[in-house]
Amino acid sequence: MKPIDFDQKFFEYAQGWIALHPNMTEKQIDESYNQIMLDWLNAPAQWLGGATPGTYFSRYSDPIELVGMVEQYVRSGIGVPEPLYNRIVSLGEDAAEALTYAFSKKKNSEELRATVLGMLIDIGSEKPIPACVDLICSTQGESDLREMAVQLLSQHGRDVLPTLLERYPNVSEEAQALILDVACNFPGDERIYTYGIEKLLNCPEQRALYASYLGKLGDSRAIEPLKQMLSLSDLGYLDYIELRNAIEALGGDPGEERTFYGDPDYEAMRNM
Repeated sequence: MKPIDFDQKFFEYAQGWIALHPNMTEKQIDESYNQIMLDWLNAPAQWLGGATPGTYFSRYSDPIELVGMVEQYVRSGIGVPEPLYNRIVSLGEDAAEALTYAFSKKKNSEELRATVLGMLIDIGSEKPIPACVDLICSTQGESDLREMAVQLLSQHGRDVLPTLLERYPNVSEEAQALILDVACNFPGDERIYTYGIEKLLNCPEQRALYASYLGKLGDSRAIEPLKQMLSLSDLGYLDYIELRNAIEALGGDPGEERTFYGDPDYEAMRNM
């Protein structure tokens, strides 16, 4: 099928709706947005041969065909319609193989790979786990896509944790950070704590990041190293706050709060 710009069609519908309600304020229009969208989704449309936008894609059940439509939309530069997205997600694991194939093809655009990975995350599928492991351990790739891979692995990656930790020493610092982001969701392996503390102590520009990882790891041994950092002279206010949050998350007492006069972030918070 030739991609139809559903977003443009909704925009035209909304413009007509607003024209029929000339006395409404901008706030009232904003508050009516969900109802406008619902009415549009359920209204038979001539440009769809009488079908409603909300149900148009329900006529398709072949995951390969539906994913092919997504590819056409991305290639054409037209936004993927929400009803198409929802139709694929509604197929659940029946669509996971076709989606994983599209995600795993490195020749596909980052936009397409991110779109289908988002669907796989919404489905809750574990099929893309191997490809996600390779992605976060690679030296290339868009950060947004890699962060999505971290999200999926943080939900379903316990079984591949040994693989991630084995690859950890031989990947880039950026990849190591992503591995720790995943690993700290699955406590139990001593290497996670060791790697996390090492990063906290040796990466001053990323103290806040590694403090947050240790906070979610839940290992109370990190309390003392974190508390020792609270008094560092080169500590920024935002790093300080993240350190305190991690200590409290681990059940520790960060003590009396410091002031950071002159720190732009601290001053901005004071002014608020």
